[in-house]
Amino acid sequence: MTKFGLLKNKIKTFFSLFSWEIGVDLGSSNTLIYLKDRGVIIDEPTMLARQKRKRWTGLSAPKSKKSGPIAFGLKAKEMLNREPRQIEVVSPIKNGVISDLEALESLISYYLKLVYEIPSKYPKIFKPKVIVGVPGSINQVQKRAVKSVFLNAGAKEVILLEEVVLAAIGIGLPMNNSSGLVIVDVGGGKTEVSVISMGGVVVGRGIKTAGNDLDNSIINYVKMKYGILIGPNSAERIKMEIGSFSKKNEESKITLVRGRDLETGLPKTVKVSEVEIREAMAMELTKIVKLVSTVLDETPPELMEDILKRGIVLVGNGGKINGLASLIETETKIFTKVMEDAGMMVIKGCGELIQNREILKQVKLVSGLKE
Repeated sequence: MTKFGLLKNKIKTFFSLFSWEIGVDLGSSNTLIYLKDRGVIIDEPTMLARQKRKRWTGLSAPKSKKSGPIAFGLKAKEMLNREPRQIEVVSPIKNGVISDLEALESLISYYLKLVYEIPSKYPKIFKPKVIVGVPGSINQVQKRAVKSVFLNAGAKEVILLEEVVLAAIGIGLPMNNSSGLVIVDVGGGKTEVSVISMGGVVVGRGIKTAGNDLDNSIINYVKMKYGILIGPNSAERIKMEIGSFSKKNEESKITLVRGRDLETGLPKTVKVSEVEIREAMAMELTKIVKLVSTVLDETPPELMEDILKRGIVLVGNGGKINGLASLIETETKIFTKVMEDAGMMVIKGCGELIQNREILKQVKLVSGLKE
């Protein structure tokens, strides 16, 4: 039996030379793609620009020829709120759930075509195997939708794993022992807090409060206080420049905000300080802190010792907000740190599973996936 197993592994390894092995972090804001032996080759916004569809059907509906998408990723994001009337910019994933299946299929097909064009030593004659990170809060129907997107785009095999588990692997948490770790994944459309042990989720909770909600809170704050309307891209820029929850050196940072004056309809510029942006984001960040406290309250007491030793880890681009870690630490009294490449942890986990089959077998076993 052992010889048969070795022979089977050798045959699998040989055939794997003739197909791509791909890891995908399918986020609400960004899509990252990892290629075996190549690393991360795509890091683009999950956005698509296309011609507007007709709003009604029937004999009276205007006839329009079907046309493909116009722009993908970063180019589409740059067009947001700047596009002509006949073009719309679509985000196919909202709060971690597919909101536009057709747009997502077009986006994934485009990215996989880019992968196929990469030269390699061996001809890639077989369909690729794909590992995809998905939120733990989505149901089976939504998981099947994600799987169907990749199968329709040309994948042979699709393995869906929870993003927090992939993040734990990317951090380097051992999969073969029962040590626990609390991971706070703050993304663009959702925030998930989970206790990970032995490559699986012990306790997990998620909320639809994340980076996009922080952008909306900044838009609403500027609108209410200064009477200026700004777009999502401007709000994101403000958040990245002076978004902070640290109370050191108050009003040390100031940025210019340009938008449309709601009273006159003319362009207007105002100065916004770090303290004001902190005030705008306070309510949304407090929800994340409360979620961490809720998950810790449900955690088995046997894992508390490991959590106190290892602390709480922040991953995801939203976790980089200055002061969020200290806010969680103040509330929970547990050491909290932000990973250096917080936004890359999930895709690093995908890469680790692609490169190391033994870890993939362990995770499959814990997740209840068929070998």
